[in-house]
Amino acid sequence: MKNPFPKKNPNKPKGRKRKPSLPKRPTTPIKKFLSFVIKWTGITINVAIKCALLLPIPIFLLWYSYTVDRNGWFQGEQYEREIALATLDGKPISNFEKMEEREITKLYAQNLSQPLKAISIGSSRVLQLTSSIAGTDSFFNAGMIGAEQPDVMSSYYLFDRADKIPEIVIFEVDPWIFSTAPDATTYRRVDWKMYNDFLYYGLGHDVEVTTEQENMNFWLSLTSPAFFQENLEYYIQNKETGMRPQIVKGDVYQQSNDVKMPDGSVLYPDSMRSATVEEVDNIALNAITNSFVNCEEFYQMDSNLIALFDEFVSYMQAKGSQVVLLLTPYHSVVYQKVLEQPERYSGFFQVETWLRQYALDHNLSLYGSYDPQAVGCTSEDFFDGWHVKGSGISKFFPGVSSLAPYSPPQDSSALHRLP
Repeated sequence: MKNPFPKKNPNKPKGRKRKPSLPKRPTTPIKKFLSFVIKWTGITINVAIKCALLLPIPIFLLWYSYTVDRNGWFQGEQYEREIALATLDGKPISNFEKMEEREITKLYAQNLSQPLKAISIGSSRVLQLTSSIAGTDSFFNAGMIGAEQPDVMSSYYLFDRADKIPEIVIFEVDPWIFSTAPDATTYRRVDWKMYNDFLYYGLGHDVEVTTEQENMNFWLSLTSPAFFQENLEYYIQNKETGMRPQIVKGDVYQQSNDVKMPDGSVLYPDSMRSATVEEVDNIALNAITNSFVNCEEFYQMDSNLIALFDEFVSYMQAKGSQVVLLLTPYHSVVYQKVLEQPERYSGFFQVETWLRQYALDHNLSLYGSYDPQAVGCTSEDFFDGWHVKGSGISKFFPGVSSLAPYSPPQDSSALHRLP
């Protein structure tokens, strides 16, 4: 028979006796609310402290991407910024030919303290026009290598947009800006955004321009870690390559490469400046044997480009700038070869005649000629077949203090030769 009263196990731990539970006090809504506020205030403060400790990191990423700006969206390209600022500081720069002249001009205009007396616009065929030849220290040569019609018009707009309208614009007019032939419309360097902005805001044309949303996308890119990495790699790469623009040290006339002078003009290396007449003649002959740069298949001046030229001149005048037309000559070997092929270059021969009549009709100043004989230039005044020296420009351009409206020359030898 089982023992109804088993013995207690002496090794079994004794349990505590539970006290009888007291009834809970009722919680009021106010107490609940205060408890909630206190709890989440503590959490918020804790998170804020942690975020504050981490905040310098995203701030640094934003600052670094904005400052390096590898795409030139906020500061302009690094190289071009250095050139523009050094140029404004009156320093000649080497290695400039590796940079983007359009960006240099934009940054130069933005950082000017006041508008200039005069600027020149056009292609590399105007880059020998210096402040000394222009007759004023308040001058900048905004000519661009390989400039086509959109480049030339955009270059003036850069000064307009920066609210630095020059008093005088020396507009070097190349014949190809009236041509629609493939040779004249390669558009290798055109900044289409800038040109479309000019057409839309400057001339009132109905074209597409950069929208506010597209501009916002540029700013949003600063928050991208990938964009930061690109900027970091860009900085390291360019720091190591040594291809940065350099302030010229020593004699500026003894450099082995092109030098961008403080007035925007270009000083070619000593090897080009010291070439003999025979060497220059051979260079010019070889050049025209290959092709007449930007003027091949130019048979007729385009009516739309003529109208656009007129709009552009009127636009500059409406802004308060006095417009001076400048025609820089070709080497005599080049001009003679072109004369011998009138049908091939019929459009070219129309341009100067038309420009002279245009200047006369609109009371503009016009100086120079595409024909070197008409302005008294010889082989000694050229670097090659296309680019006249400053000595040649001085023979027909009097400087901004002696400008006068164009009138046809009485001496027929001062007029360009036609086929």
